[in-house]
Amino acid sequence: MNPMINQAQPRNYTNKYLENNKNKKINLDLDYRKNSFKLDDKKISEEEDKIDYERYTKSHMLHSAYSFKDAQKHRVSFPPTTAPGIVRKAWREQMEKATEKEKDDMMSFDSFYETFSRENKKDMPNDLNGYLKLINNMKSYIELYNHCPGVDQSIYEGLVNVANSFETELNKYS
Repeated sequence: MNPMINQAQPRNYTNKYLENNKNKKINLDLDYRKNSFKLDDKKISEEEDKIDYERYTKSHMLHSAYSFKDAQKHRVSFPPTTAPGIVRKAWREQMEKATEKEKDDMMSFDSFYETFSRENKKDMPNDLNGYLKLINNMKSYIELYNHCPGVDQSIYEGLVNVANSFETELNKYS
């Protein structure tokens, strides 16, 4: 029996063992990041809920007409109060940084979302990837208004800009 063959076998086994463990470590790192993102999103959702509550208490009309839970349940806007915290935060921050024209475009986008959601009566997504798909569906819906008689082209362009910039923002977190 050749002693060189016997020595090579353990080395190959060791290399394969190390390679398999390296892959396991990479997978564990990805699992950690995924779980870390879930924990971060829970924290962000809580922060966004606090911001919503502050707005609720400052609005005399809302505060006197509804409880906070009812106000959230009846609110029809983009993104809805059931959206993940990161989606609501990205939208709020985009609105805060926006120029007056961009804010108008975002409010128009909100109106188009209401129409889109009534016409498409689909369940709202509950994760980031679902919202990325929703934005793509909204972009397709907005295309109906491209060169549409009676609709100013600048409205269409503003809606497309809002959808593209928000999609870019969400892609930073996916």
